[in-house]
Amino acid sequence: MTNINPRRNPYKIGQPIDEPDNFFGRDDLFPFIEDSLRNGTKFLLLHGQRRIGKSSLLKQLAHRVSRQEFFFVFFDLQGYNNTPPLNEILYKLAEAIREAIAEYLGLDSDIITLPKNEELRKNQDIFDSFLSQVFQKLGDKNLVLLLDEFDVVHSNSDVLNQGSFFRYLQSLLRQSTRLFIIPVVGRCKDDFQNLSQLFNSPPYQEIGLLNDLSAERLITRPAQGMLEYEEDAIQAILKLSARHPYFTQAICFYLFEQAKMNDDWTVTCSDVQGIVNRTIESVRGGLAWFWDGLSISEQVVFSSVAEAQEIAIKQNQSFPESPLELLRKDGVVPTELLTQSVKQLTKKGYLDDTERRVKVELVRRWLVQCHPLKQEIFKLEEIEIEEIINISSRETELYRHGNPQDVIDHYEKILQLNPNHFSTLPVLANKYLDIGNFDKALELYMRAYQVNPICNKEGLLLARETYGKKLIEQRELIKAKVQFKGVLEIEPDRESAQQKVREIDTKLKQDQSISVIGDERPVKPRKNYLIQLNTQQAILGTIAAVIALVGGGFGIYQFSPSCSEGQQKVHGRCVTPGTQPTPIPTPTPIPTQGNSVNIEDKISRGDRPLFSDIPNTYRDQGIKAFKTGNYPQAINLFQNARGNNLEDPELLIYYNNAKAHDTAKTRGNKPLTLAVVVPVDNAKAIAEEILRGVAQAQNEFNANPPNNRLLEIVIANDGNDLEQAKQIAQRLVKDESVLGVIGHHSSAATEAALPIYEKAGIPVISPTSTANNLTNNSSNSVFFRTAPSDTVSGKVLADYVKKSRVNKVVVFYNSNSSPQGTYSNSLREEFIKNFENDQGQIFRKINLTNQTLNIEQELKDAASQQVQAAILFPDVEHKGVAVNIAEVNTKNNLRLKLFGGDSLYSKERLQDAGNVFEGLVIVVPWFKEAQKSKNFTDSAKKYWGERVDISWRTAASFDATQAFIKSLPFNPLRERILERLRGINLSSQLTSGDKLIFKDGERQSQPILVEVENGQFKCLKTQECSP
Repeated sequence: MTNINPRRNPYKIGQPIDEPDNFFGRDDLFPFIEDSLRNGTKFLLLHGQRRIGKSSLLKQLAHRVSRQEFFFVFFDLQGYNNTPPLNEILYKLAEAIREAIAEYLGLDSDIITLPKNEELRKNQDIFDSFLSQVFQKLGDKNLVLLLDEFDVVHSNSDVLNQGSFFRYLQSLLRQSTRLFIIPVVGRCKDDFQNLSQLFNSPPYQEIGLLNDLSAERLITRPAQGMLEYEEDAIQAILKLSARHPYFTQAICFYLFEQAKMNDDWTVTCSDVQGIVNRTIESVRGGLAWFWDGLSISEQVVFSSVAEAQEIAIKQNQSFPESPLELLRKDGVVPTELLTQSVKQLTKKGYLDDTERRVKVELVRRWLVQCHPLKQEIFKLEEIEIEEIINISSRETELYRHGNPQDVIDHYEKILQLNPNHFSTLPVLANKYLDIGNFDKALELYMRAYQVNPICNKEGLLLARETYGKKLIEQRELIKAKVQFKGVLEIEPDRESAQQKVREIDTKLKQDQSISVIGDERPVKPRKNYLIQLNTQQAILGTIAAVIALVGGGFGIYQFSPSCSEGQQKVHGRCVTPGTQPTPIPTPTPIPTQGNSVNIEDKISRGDRPLFSDIPNTYRDQGIKAFKTGNYPQAINLFQNARGNNLEDPELLIYYNNAKAHDTAKTRGNKPLTLAVVVPVDNAKAIAEEILRGVAQAQNEFNANPPNNRLLEIVIANDGNDLEQAKQIAQRLVKDESVLGVIGHHSSAATEAALPIYEKAGIPVISPTSTANNLTNNSSNSVFFRTAPSDTVSGKVLADYVKKSRVNKVVVFYNSNSSPQGTYSNSLREEFIKNFENDQGQIFRKINLTNQTLNIEQELKDAASQQVQAAILFPDVEHKGVAVNIAEVNTKNNLRLKLFGGDSLYSKERLQDAGNVFEGLVIVVPWFKEAQKSKNFTDSAKKYWGERVDISWRTAASFDATQAFIKSLPFNPLRERILERLRGINLSSQLTSGDKLIFKDGERQSQPILVEVENGQFKCLKTQECSP
């Protein structure tokens, strides 16, 4: 069809519509407003959801209502939240009125004297004098103030307070017969009710969804002559937007963009479906208003409705399940608050009249994507959180007094206050297990398992096994078998349960007093026994149903049989009241397959040295004290060890770990545990750089920890070996105390371990893995990084190379067949793509892992073909080859410029290479001499001494640890930390210099270019660095 103006998109997202020709609908509202004004209605209230088109409606009043009688002034109160002084609002309002009248009369704005701000502060009556001037200039016209975002001006309940903006307007209306006010509200239902009360129940109108005809016009008219919509495409848009103008405009905007890109100006239904995800992504900020004004319980119900609809759609059901029933299946108690939330969401217009469907389909899809139910239900723990914290403060005291029932009552009180305080469920279940109340323990563990099967599966299984063993002791073999069968329903390959079932079957066959019918039913069972058996089978059936819903996972809590008489459990161990518990034993090593390495030797909390080649007697003695549980002695010894070797970060970490365990032992405050994975075996210097950042953040946190819970760091050594990285990951995810992982170092090691972390739902922040495929994979919802990706670094380097008037280069890399080739290939691809897009020429791509590689011949060939530079992208195992390339370049005087990636940043490598790297330019995520990095560099120097080079790896590791620290909730769970990481926003004062925000796992920051000058890394002259 004819393409009149393909370049200008006529659809506007989130902007008020000024032009009358582009405004559609609301035809019934304008006569109502005009009639009300003519009948002398001084205050007319309009209300509706945000983004429903209230601002556009106000702007159209001047075009649709008689201007002979009324003069309209639009005034946006959006910027006046947090209750600003009344004089400031009045001063800006006076400015808006004066400007509007001056424009209307075609005169200068000084035709009306503006009151001064300071005068208004002292005496608001001056505004009356200003209005007198206004009315004089307007002649016979009345003044109508159109106040947009009217309800933003107040906070909490100050609408009705004396001295508020609203009270002042009320007095103005009483004094002036020619003043009219039309405000719009939409943030909170209470605002509308309070304002209605204040202004004596004025006439009001709701601004709702458009009707079908108006919505169709909004779709077709703006692009008429350019874009043609098929009928089923229009219906698809209406179904997605529910005739909501904001979402209709957003969908049409991206349909227009897609048509322009494809040069196909007919919109089909499939075109509409194809831009849904793009639309949702682009309007997330606009969608957030659906969310931010809701209470926690309303948010959870909203997500539940969206999830129930999603299930109904996938199962081809005509009517979704009740949101409260779906919550019940997830272990949530449907409290009165949740029940009322369903009603409130319907009243606010977010749900339809069935209370089971989100009214706007686009919003429903956004909820499923961005606020999944499994993520949101944990917010319910925040209800009554302050009172729960007060109750929890007595926990340590109760443990010391040694009365198990008091401890149980303590936790029951928390559940009475908030039945959905999920982190209390497994703890209380454990307490009931300790006193032998197995029914109550299993009931609580069942709920905990429904809420979080990954974290509570092991606890439930151990509880059932404990109960089963107790029943065997009591010769209740059939009931015991029910328990172990229940375990196998959840984990069929569990050897411990299989063995118990075999033992029970053997004993039953040997029992001459029971005649077996079929598999396990006695001929003449006692009546009450049958009832008990049926009850157990019912529990087993419930477990099977839950498995079908939520699947399996890993445990968090470990249980043991009940303690002996006179003892009680403290943190899972039997102790006599008044005595100190024995040290926590080192976990039993997990046998490795196909590898002679014992993976436990690669992990340490302070019970073994990982940098054993560094001699330090105090450290070795500290490790012995740590292993025996003598934490005060370990603290002193590690502190002395650090005095002998200030540069060793392992010592500072073990020092803080000993403090954390000592606090747990003396006060009962369990540590908050993170793991860091580093390549000690083959990249010791890099491992130390990473650990320095982690250790510094840990030490700063432990200096003033909230709730006296100190941070513990588990150090793991994967040696940049892919198989070892997987084994480390498997070990860490099974350790229920580990809340998150910092690492791994190389992109290849991270890539190998990531599926294991993903399956377990444990958050991972890598400070050094930059390969693109780590975040390009949509299934990786647990991965974040604090260094810019190769996409960003490759472009920055390519742009600089071109600006250096280099047009032809040779690229050295190592291939994907290399175990560590992930990073090298990722950076190579991004550099080449951007360099070639800028008309650069790649002479040759040379694989560093080629066994027949002749570096000298390759470089001479390149130089003979007018190649101007060599681009070096070695991985961590091939950095030495980069030195050889630089040496050949210098020796043969080939004068090739050298450029490279962050793997070449190594002070030691630079010193060993002499002057062959002089002039080398590399791109790094962070640099110590940048102005923004100065504070962190100075602080780190105090920790590690002047001799230590503060590298980008140290800075990125500090930031990764800070991100975890700032994401730790009061009762930390892996899922809740993940949720908080996605919304993290740390200022530069809390990081190594750059603000920290993640978007789809990527840090939003730019890398920096550094150059080797006189044997030292220096900031490029073109960048802002410290003098």
